[in-house]
Amino acid sequence: MDLWAEWDDPVELRMRLDAALVEIAELREENDQLKRLLRQRTAASGGRGAADPVQVPAMPGDLPQDSLPYADASSSPAEKLALFKALFVGRCDVYATRFFSRKSGRHGWSPAEKAFWRKRDDAEREFLPLSDEVLIAHLTRPAGGRDTHVGLYPMLADDTCQLLACDFDGADWRGDAATYAEACAEAGISAAAEISRSGAGAHVWMFFTEPVLAASARAIGMGLLREAIARRGTMSLASYDRLFPAQDSLPVNAAARFRFGNLIALPLHGGSREQGTTLFCDPRTWQPHEDQFAFLSGIRRLRPVEVDALVKRFGQIDAGPSVTGRLPAKPRKGALGVAPQQVDARLGAMLAISTEGMPAPLIAALKHLAAFHNPEFYRRQSMRYSTFATPALRALLRRQRPRLAAAAARAGGGSGRADRGSGWRHGDRYHGARP
Repeated sequence: MDLWAEWDDPVELRMRLDAALVEIAELREENDQLKRLLRQRTAASGGRGAADPVQVPAMPGDLPQDSLPYADASSSPAEKLALFKALFVGRCDVYATRFFSRKSGRHGWSPAEKAFWRKRDDAEREFLPLSDEVLIAHLTRPAGGRDTHVGLYPMLADDTCQLLACDFDGADWRGDAATYAEACAEAGISAAAEISRSGAGAHVWMFFTEPVLAASARAIGMGLLREAIARRGTMSLASYDRLFPAQDSLPVNAAARFRFGNLIALPLHGGSREQGTTLFCDPRTWQPHEDQFAFLSGIRRLRPVEVDALVKRFGQIDAGPSVTGRLPAKPRKGALGVAPQQVDARLGAMLAISTEGMPAPLIAALKHLAAFHNPEFYRRQSMRYSTFATPALRALLRRQRPRLAAAAARAGGGSGRADRGSGWRHGDRYHGARP
């Protein structure tokens, strides 16, 4: 009682109350996770496991806080479809299908429509809705030569979305996607890493309990990419252009095929699963999860209040020199890693800086310093045109291997042959255009 008598400060009491509420929320979430694991073990043992005889009924109060349906490999098709639809939410009035022309060898994606072979004006085109039958065909292994792979338009008509995905490709896709997934985990985001259809890339997904502004979802994705680039200096700034949705608002003034925003191929495609792709994997090993639907059942979707908090935490991506002429705030001690005692640089037509021995956060800072927000991207977005092939950031840099840079130096100037690969390696040279 004497201890309580000392707690007469309202500010102190409020701080302790907030801390207690946070602890209660964490305990509830941990309890939900344990209940999900218990249901999974019960389902895996047919409900009669000797090691775990306790049956946990799927009552609404026992579901996770976002009430995500449960399904696993033994569940009925209807239960699997319900889980799939609860996570992969997008426009339901239109979807895309993958086409392949045997005549030209060309393949790609196009909105599904009636009489798609006819050339008609945009106003006359009749697009097909995304129905349960279409999703079942997508999830089912092909039969009779018919293979349906569905492309989802994630941005809804009111400029909101209920998921965000980031696409990784190129030679370093495994490391880049794993680093991004690691940044998600440290931010408290339950992300799902999927090997894309080609097997030469990955999608990393996150989900929301209800629609949020696409601008907010993209701000989180860009913030996570910025943290991933700081961890892995080889990541390219082009990753900022691989978010789905690709812009903050629908390009309603674009042609019909672009008017719905960008599309992303849905995972768990029946035909691709037989080839080992479109499966969710552990990004540390890229081995598929044993039970794909049980894994998805354990995903925790972000609530709107969490989305708002993450948007405030990440803020806007800093790129380029200060437009006010003021020096930026001094970074926290150790935030950029430990720089080498000496950094070699050469000033010619461009500024060449050796990155040998340079920590990844410092390389990332230099990359962003030599880039700027592309005004054309924001102009097209504000006018609701498509931003396809218009990068959000313009990078005034390129990389050059040390041996080529040395040859250029001996030649007496110029930057020599440039390796324009998307990644960086330690020992490469950083080139920033002179202002």
